[in-house]
Amino acid sequence: MKICVLIAVAATLGAQAPVSSELPPDTVVMKIGSKNVTAGEIRQILDSAEPALRQAFQTNPTDAIQSLYILDFLSAEGDKLKLAEESPWKEQIEAARMKIVANAMVNHERDGYLVTPEETEAFYKANQSRYEQAKIKVIYIAYKAAMPVGTSPEDVKQAALAALAAAHDPKQRSESDAKALATDIVIKLRGGADFGQMVAQYSEDATSKAVGGDFGTIKGTSTSYPDAIKKAVLALKPGEVSDPVQLPGAYYIIRVDDKTLQSINDVRESIIQEIRQQHLGDYITGLRQRFAPQILKPEFFLQSSPPKK
Repeated sequence: MKICVLIAVAATLGAQAPVSSELPPDTVVMKIGSKNVTAGEIRQILDSAEPALRQAFQTNPTDAIQSLYILDFLSAEGDKLKLAEESPWKEQIEAARMKIVANAMVNHERDGYLVTPEETEAFYKANQSRYEQAKIKVIYIAYKAAMPVGTSPEDVKQAALAALAAAHDPKQRSESDAKALATDIVIKLRGGADFGQMVAQYSEDATSKAVGGDFGTIKGTSTSYPDAIKKAVLALKPGEVSDPVQLPGAYYIIRVDDKTLQSINDVRESIIQEIRQQHLGDYITGLRQRFAPQILKPEFFLQSSPPKK
């Protein structure tokens, strides 16, 4: 049982460990029994290690290295007894090897696919709407979040916190009141009201309000903004104001000040990776078609239990 636990820990040991690059490779940094372990050996281990081991090394390098050396010892002892040639270990080892090599082949097919400059430029031209970027201003109208309806301890806790916040903040408004206010502001803006004045009068986001509502530049490829915001922004022309955009706890009123395209150099790498991913998808689809099973005896697969011998 202890051995199983040890091997499980060693196999699932978890982010890149900070190993000093200042020490020469032949510097002895650890002793295990009578063996000296050098900085170079540790770096070599971590360079080829799974993320789990690197994280374990970062948390507790002594335990991580100890587990590795014990695992190495047990493996060598098992090899002496030729355990890898016995069932069920032989079959399990082959299954693991097959999975690792198959995954390596998938990565090779994707990462080894050569994407030409012509392919990259054609993809960029065909998908330019995805590479739009817009400078925007916002008016932020907050509302009081609805209380949780669940009955779990966490739901009850959140309901209590929401009630406490509402009791101590008389300025919090309901969602319907916030929507009505935001809709009225949009009508005023589209009627010619000054956006900066509306920001100063109504916006409740201190950071953007301090700079006249400026909210930076939103890119179509960005993952830092909710899809609802990006969708609204990319649908607007410069100078246009959005309908109120609802997100949890607030409505956003957005004005696009300027709209441009990201340069192909800014998005070239992401395009290459997407083309490679598309190629991999086509490759996998081809394999699925090639190895699509044809069921000849459906009754065999409907058996509730294996046939008796």
